[in-house]
Amino acid sequence: MKQRIRKSLVMLTAVLALGFAVRSAQAQDLKPEQFGKAMDAYLEKDENVEKVGNALRKYFMKKEQEARSAAEKAEKDKIEDQFKNPVKIDLAGSPVKGPKDAKVTIVEFSEFQCPYCRRGASTMDEILKAYPENVNYVFKHYPLPFHPQAIPAAKASIAAQKQGKFWEMHDKLFANQQALGDELYMNLAKELGLDLAKFKADMEDPKTAKMIEDDRAQGEKLGVRGTPGYFVNGVNISGAQPLANFKPIIDRWLQQQAK
Repeated sequence: MKQRIRKSLVMLTAVLALGFAVRSAQAQDLKPEQFGKAMDAYLEKDENVEKVGNALRKYFMKKEQEARSAAEKAEKDKIEDQFKNPVKIDLAGSPVKGPKDAKVTIVEFSEFQCPYCRRGASTMDEILKAYPENVNYVFKHYPLPFHPQAIPAAKASIAAQKQGKFWEMHDKLFANQQALGDELYMNLAKELGLDLAKFKADMEDPKTAKMIEDDRAQGEKLGVRGTPGYFVNGVNISGAQPLANFKPIIDRWLQQQAK
């Protein structure tokens, strides 16, 4: 235990040892080598090592709490600022689920190979069930470069969207996330009763690739760095958060609009 404390936390140990030395009558006259000997002598006793260990635990617990409090305050301040200045997002051409006249719109930047996005999709379903009249949900493509099927799956969803079946394809892609590939996309298109020739042509259409890239560029401009990323009437929520983390923001928007 002594060696671990000495090796990993020598700076704080030195401060504590210095405090011990200063309290001694000869503290002002200690030379460096004398100080080192005094510190070693202090740490020779198990009870002193225990004191150092307890002090270290208290110190790092305090620092951890301070960091947590600072992070919570920063997040709160960020959300308050976003309520005052919500970001504007171009929704033209993006698929929407829920009432068109909803008071709250959740825009999600997502992709079909991301496991967290699959979890996020389930949360969106929960939200729409909890707020059937007041919330709608917009999907934006944000394929991650290290997911090789993210772009092909996005193309499949857009090709289905052109035949009015985006959300059906959306659900099936997430349900079959482990099997993403060209064969699956064609099989799902067949299951959905799509025109297969048109589906294949739309997947290969350069305009489809541009739609994906436009969404991605918009997300990057808004500060999205990973998936899923959400904007609740322009207030950002990052990651696959549970319904409980969306609810306060949704409710606050609804309360503000009711005034």
